[in-house]
Amino acid sequence: MKIGVIDIGGTNIKYGIWQDGTLSRVSEVPTNGSDGAKAVLDRVLKLAMSMEGISAIGVCTRGQVDSQTGVIIYDPPRIIPGYTGTNIKRSLSPLKIPVAVDNDVNCMAIAESIHFPNLSGDLLCITYGTCVGGAIVRSGKVYHGTNYSAGEFGMMIRDGKYYEEIASVTALVSRVAEIDPSLDSGRKIAAVITDESHWNSKVLLAVSAWTDCVAEGITSLIHIFDPAVIVIGGGFIENRTVFNRICRSCNRMIAPGFSATLHMAKHGNKAGLVGAALLVQNEIVPNLFS
Repeated sequence: MKIGVIDIGGTNIKYGIWQDGTLSRVSEVPTNGSDGAKAVLDRVLKLAMSMEGISAIGVCTRGQVDSQTGVIIYDPPRIIPGYTGTNIKRSLSPLKIPVAVDNDVNCMAIAESIHFPNLSGDLLCITYGTCVGGAIVRSGKVYHGTNYSAGEFGMMIRDGKYYEEIASVTALVSRVAEIDPSLDSGRKIAAVITDESHWNSKVLLAVSAWTDCVAEGITSLIHIFDPAVIVIGGGFIENRTVFNRICRSCNRMIAPGFSATLHMAKHGNKAGLVGAALLVQNEIVPNLFS
């Protein structure tokens, strides 16, 4: 079965084909969220229509999502104006094929959880990028909560601000760009921090302060959930130096009596696409052949 997969992020829209357990033809285009929700969803529909021969499509998207109806319950309007209240399934109805939709980090959690079967506790997924996202896997299934909004770790409050306002990669880039305007993306920052012997520069001190901030949020989640595993994702987190510093900071902050194993996302920034494909396989495929 050939499945189309799309990941609607705040910065880019990734897309590809899933067939026989393999993800291929992965590419991306800018989201251009400032164009508004209609323009973004028109772009998504056009990408989906370009995927020849697909029998179903899986979509992972930013924002709080009603996975049953495909409606975006809430997404901060500064990212994609008008996105709240839109219906992803309805927007893709011209395809005339089944569509499965869920939050991007829920899809990441679906993809990552297959590597940790038979856990005795919760698996938490946290992603750091344009914003901060999260998901909870309990007894092998994503826990959606009463309002399909469980796992919105980026909306934790710290000093009157959402956690994602200070712990997202967007926040880090903004902070670093004030020091060095040429470092205007996570990729550029990652390129200058691979040598830990240079952590005394202003830029690297700013990164160090950010990793401590990230670790504070993760440590709080460990204290609340007492999970078995925490998977951390996002392109910037794939930098081993960054990941290691977060782990060290967490180990320093965790209270006695708690422990959790931190893992880097195995699927990297393709986790959402893999999870969207597995979402189709879990929710749509059984109905097609029942």
